[in-house]
Amino acid sequence: MAAEVPMFQHNIKQANQLMRSAIPLMVKLDIPPTPYNYGIWYEYASNRNPKLNQVVDRALRRFGSLPAFVSRELFHEFLLPEEFQQADHQGAALKNLTTNLETYTTQVSSELQKLSNTLKRSKEVLTNLDDPKQLERLALILEQGAFKANQAIEHFSQSLQAAQEELASLRSELSNVKKNGELDAMTLLANEKGFERALFSLLPHAEDDLTLLLIDIDDLSGINQEYGNKVGTSLIRYIAKLLLSHLPEQSFLARLNGGRFAVLLDETELSIAAQLAESLRQEVAAQKIRYKNTKMLLRPVTISIGVATLFGDESPTELVERAQHYLLYAKHSGKNRIAHHE
Repeated sequence: MAAEVPMFQHNIKQANQLMRSAIPLMVKLDIPPTPYNYGIWYEYASNRNPKLNQVVDRALRRFGSLPAFVSRELFHEFLLPEEFQQADHQGAALKNLTTNLETYTTQVSSELQKLSNTLKRSKEVLTNLDDPKQLERLALILEQGAFKANQAIEHFSQSLQAAQEELASLRSELSNVKKNGELDAMTLLANEKGFERALFSLLPHAEDDLTLLLIDIDDLSGINQEYGNKVGTSLIRYIAKLLLSHLPEQSFLARLNGGRFAVLLDETELSIAAQLAESLRQEVAAQKIRYKNTKMLLRPVTISIGVATLFGDESPTELVERAQHYLLYAKHSGKNRIAHHE
């Protein structure tokens, strides 16, 4: 996920309080009550995102208000989770949700504007008013205005709760979609996209103890030519299960393409990772693999492995490139071996 939708992380009491702060700001600055604007000003009032507040303040100084194009960009940058930006099939549900929020926000803004106008007129009248009956009538008008505004706020709070439940449901669906999009259909391991996500999530917290193993089945193309592509596919699945069963519990295994796999080992120094890589190489080389459909014994199957441990401020791309370099070195050195920085 990724990112959450901040404006829906509060309970109803908190939502009421933040809304009572956000809506008057919008009214004062003549900000249209659109879902984009409501989301921005709700978050602005919460004061939880200093960067967003700085951008809004800068826009106010420059434009005197918050133009629609600015609100839309800020909403997508700060408030809309990545999943919602990428999920076209959830678009209708999300559009309906924002339309409802826009309606309710307009109602709240209207009632608060009416109350604001009533208060302004009442203040002018009170300067020259001394008749008790007129004072009583004015007090009743103010009470009715406050009641309507509060009623609108309470109604909007209920709509927020409903929106929160609907978004939770959508987020659950999107999470499943995202996971499926990062799954390799052949092996049910993570695919290249899933590997990239894992790598980028681990890297910011890693020091010199994040290690990458790039593993490649030797001469897979030759195996495909000799036995057929179905045998090659079965072999890839077999090696995937074998690797998975011999890796540490906290490791991350993905299939990148063909017979190539990637293993991420967090908090694992190069010497330990090299020992693990060597044990994996030996384990695969020791296998007597038969094709289950024909019971045919395949020729010996081996793997080559490139091992690279993170150096200083190395980027994800640089780490992968080094692991690829060592993998190619292992291949060119005769295959069925591991290679890493000495």
